Amino acid sequence: MLVAQLLALVDRLAPVALAEDWDNVGLIVGRHNRPVRRVLVALELRDEVLHEARERGCDTVLTHHPTIFPALAAVTDGAPVAELVLSAAEARVAVVAAHTNLDSCRGGLNDHLAEMLGMRDTRPLRPHPSRPAEGIGRVGRVAPGALEALVRRVEGALEGARVHYVGDPGARVESVACCTGSGGSLIADARAAEVDVYVTGDLTYHDADRAEGLPLVLAPHAPTERVALRRWFRTFERALAREGAEAVFAEADTDPWHGSGAAL
Repeated sequence: MLVAQLLALVDRLAPVALAEDWDNVGLIVGRHNRPVRRVLVALELRDEVLHEARERGCDTVLTHHPTIFPALAAVTDGAPVAELVLSAAEARVAVVAAHTNLDSCRGGLNDHLAEMLGMRDTRPLRPHPSRPAEGIGRVGRVAPGALEALVRRVEGALEGARVHYVGDPGARVESVACCTGSGGSLIADARAAEVDVYVTGDLTYHDADRAEGLPLVLAPHAPTERVALRRWFRTFERALAREGAEAVFAEADTDPWHGSGAAL
């Protein structure tokens, strides 16, 4: 298959029409007419990911986080991101991004996170204006239990990542909102949905005040996306195989946060 055909396949799985206006998705580096034989799926492009792609014989990298965001003034060796883009181009490694379109689509990252949390009867937390059955975040119901039990479930789903929360640990939880990655901007949506708790990443000290009593579960940004991306990878791998190409999942851990236990 060609890069152009890969883009069409990704669009079928995670329609570009679902991407937020501010986002940068699709082909980031490369030519549409280059052949695709092996795709490395990664949370983002970093030096170690590009090295892994070359070591594993991948001619394309599909990332969740766009490599160019929001823009580059020049593609030179004068800045790390620009040099990374230049290196990918020099190595003839195409780079494709599926970001908020993959967050929003049916069967995308938020659906996988919701499933990991035991949520059912889910719907978008913030529906897409033209496709209201899809959108950012998810709202659904879980088996009744205490907030503290849900926190433990989040930790387990995210493979032991360190999780923090705001609220009474014994509070009853039946309805949950969740959003992979950075979901602080959706706190008002979660409150409007009248859920018992909101699970997302990149929350701040003052988000607890903005929540106005809504319990919050703060999960690390990278694990919420990487674990969900690895689950979605199975769908992508099967779809790509039908086109005669192969997919592999990146082994490199690009989470910049480190410390005692998994970082926030």
